Amino acid sequence: MRVSFWGRGVSALVALVTLGSLIRWYTLDLSAGAALPHDVMKPTAIVALLLLAVALALSNRPAVATTLGAVVTLIGVLTLAEYASGLGLGVDVLLPGLRLGDTPPRMAIGTALALVLLGLAFCLRGVAGAAVTAGFAVLTLLLVLLTILSAAYGVSAVSDAGRPLNISTLSVLCVSAIAAAILVERPDIGLVALVRDDRSAGRLLRSGLPVIVLGPFFLGWLRLWAQRKGWFDTDLGTALLVASTIGLVLGIAWMAAVQLRALDIQRDGAFDALAVANATLENAVHDRTRELARTAERLHALIRIAPVGIVQFDAHGRVVTTNEQWMRMTGLSVEAARGDGWGRNIHADDAERVIDAWRTTIADGVAFESTFRFQTVIGEPKWVQASATRILDATGITGYLLSVTDVTAVRAAEARVEHLAYHDPLTDLPNRLLLLDRLDQALLFAARTHRGVGVLFIDLDRFKVVNDSLGHHAGDAVLAQIAVRLRAAVRASDTVARIGGDEFVVLCPDIGTAAEARQIAQAVQAAVAQPIAIGDQTALVDTSIGIAFSLGAEDAETMLRHADQAMYLAKEQGRARYEVFNDDLRGRIRRRVDTEIGLRTAVARGEIETWYQPIIDLQNPRVAAAEALARWRRPGIGIVAPGDFIPIAEETGLIKDIGRTVLQQACSAATSLRPDQAVSVNVSARQFVRSDFGSVVRRALLESGLAPGQLWLELTESAVIDVMDSATRTFDELRDLGVRLAIDDFGTGYSSFAQLRSLEVDLLKIDMTFINDLVSSDRDQSIVRGILHLADSLGLDVVAEGIETSEQYEILRDMGCRYGQGYLFARPQPDISGAALGPDLIGRVEPAPSTP
Repeated sequence: MRVSFWGRGVSALVALVTLGSLIRWYTLDLSAGAALPHDVMKPTAIVALLLLAVALALSNRPAVATTLGAVVTLIGVLTLAEYASGLGLGVDVLLPGLRLGDTPPRMAIGTALALVLLGLAFCLRGVAGAAVTAGFAVLTLLLVLLTILSAAYGVSAVSDAGRPLNISTLSVLCVSAIAAAILVERPDIGLVALVRDDRSAGRLLRSGLPVIVLGPFFLGWLRLWAQRKGWFDTDLGTALLVASTIGLVLGIAWMAAVQLRALDIQRDGAFDALAVANATLENAVHDRTRELARTAERLHALIRIAPVGIVQFDAHGRVVTTNEQWMRMTGLSVEAARGDGWGRNIHADDAERVIDAWRTTIADGVAFESTFRFQTVIGEPKWVQASATRILDATGITGYLLSVTDVTAVRAAEARVEHLAYHDPLTDLPNRLLLLDRLDQALLFAARTHRGVGVLFIDLDRFKVVNDSLGHHAGDAVLAQIAVRLRAAVRASDTVARIGGDEFVVLCPDIGTAAEARQIAQAVQAAVAQPIAIGDQTALVDTSIGIAFSLGAEDAETMLRHADQAMYLAKEQGRARYEVFNDDLRGRIRRRVDTEIGLRTAVARGEIETWYQPIIDLQNPRVAAAEALARWRRPGIGIVAPGDFIPIAEETGLIKDIGRTVLQQACSAATSLRPDQAVSVNVSARQFVRSDFGSVVRRALLESGLAPGQLWLELTESAVIDVMDSATRTFDELRDLGVRLAIDDFGTGYSSFAQLRSLEVDLLKIDMTFINDLVSSDRDQSIVRGILHLADSLGLDVVAEGIETSEQYEILRDMGCRYGQGYLFARPQPDISGAALGPDLIGRVEPAPSTP
């Protein structure tokens, strides 16, 4: 056991006192006839008390404490033997170096008795138990009390050398402290335990203890004092002491009786309350028993009609009884299910697993939970989830209760959810997740067998027209029919997947070359191109297909991305065709990515420039305007043509910043033009649909000081059609500013006469594709003439683009075309003024012949 704080403190105190006394002895010289001090511990007592202090400090080491206790007991016994025999046994001269003279000082008999008692307490601690140890400690304290009372009553001095039973003051202190420490070390037994008790015994003892200790002490002192005063002799004093002691004891007994009577009253009240509580409890138990009986009846009724099957087994796992739901679920009667017959209708694929698990439950008492199938009497499998609970009593497991739930619908729903997680709900084709998984497997197989894998990325052409014209329901019907045709057109080992919108992917594993993938693509295009009947309507769609081929070196995502990129190339090349991803396409994509990366910082770096090409008045030769054209001066490369970066800027949205920069530069440069000249700026549809585009134009005009009438804004015909519904407010805002609006590339879109009239534009720009063959093509001349008549009827001016020969110029001039531009007059130049728009350009233009 651990040594308490009290034990360590007493050990240290005793050690300090004894060591101090020992030093004092070494300073005395009794051999020279010096007188022995009365109030000092004897050397042998010092040694014994020091050993007891060490034993107390090492109480957690029973062997050491017992040995030291035995040594102290031996010292005390030998000292008592010296007193009894009158002989010197050498105990008084244990310490060497002391000058004790002829008669060594011997410890008092009381000290020797106290050492014997304390030594026995330590010796017997591990043998006789704590009660015996505490008894020796109490005897020691009583011996000390006798010495203290002798001194208190003046019978003798505490250190009176003439009285051998007396103990020195320091010895009294040390012996009392060690005895008290022994008692405190075990506060759970003896007098200390009673004093610490919070119950009635402890309260009674604590209240009477002061009277018990101090009462006799005071009566004895009072008797001696009166006797010395001569009030009575010794006999009468003894009689008075006995009488007063009896009275004190009677008083203490009376106090104890009063408290015990109070405790009896409390006990009787507690017994009465307990009787009432017992009667109440009996009534509650009786009521609860009846309630439990009613609950049991209801429980049995619920078990009978429960929606789950319930089976009761005995401790050996044999069926005792079942409810009706179990019988309906399994098709077995109670008689047929008894014993081990309950597993008769378990599905053959699950029977062995379930029966083995049930036998393990019975043998080891472990939990049983399982999901399996029952084969019903009509042969239909029924999924169930079963779990068993042990039935226990005082003797152990008496049986098992099995609950069985029909989860057939749940399993079907889970299977449906799992199917939907990997399939497209409209076409029931594999979705992207399942496609990637199968593509991974196909690539692994290709790497092992050195065969190829083909991926066809299919996008439907003109599908948006079907959706817009026939409705989304028709569009869904078209997609479903396309899925059927795709599965019929490919091989049985191929996977057809829909990955979103009008995009499909065909995975072609185990092919030899890309040529086989092209053959499959041709079959797909032929199948899809057939008319699709939707009610009384007919839909026509084509396919743009991108093909990627691999021998297993790429991963699935890379293959899919390559096929997607090849598909976009097919769309750019005119749709309704297929393209194969190859090194050339890889290089184009790499260059495109490089262009996009550089373009993202081009505006911030000031790399976007504006060049200008003059627009000539063909009927009255003069420079009427200049078209602003964006150029990219890329570091390390030079000037990048618009066709190499404008489409990328349109696609990525960077055209908004580029267009704003060109507009600001053009407006600032145009301030150097004459008032009758203008600057024409191309506007992207993505710019035009922004709600703040009108504010951007207004800010450019204000910051540059250019008159609104000197600014022409060009929007391509296809862009006009796209933004008509969403940008009407912007059209009105620009018209209110006084800016002139032009439709660029006119003739390449599908604008109607009504659309042109509703927009109130000012100019039409004929696309150069109609000008290139104007001299040799009667068809192109008719188209241009028709556009000019249309513009004339609407009051619009016309600009012909791409004039490169004098013959083209003369035909356009004679047709009455107002404006023209092209390399015949000038190439785009970085400066809006000077030679580019100078008089030498006018010299190349002959005036129109005057009409008679």
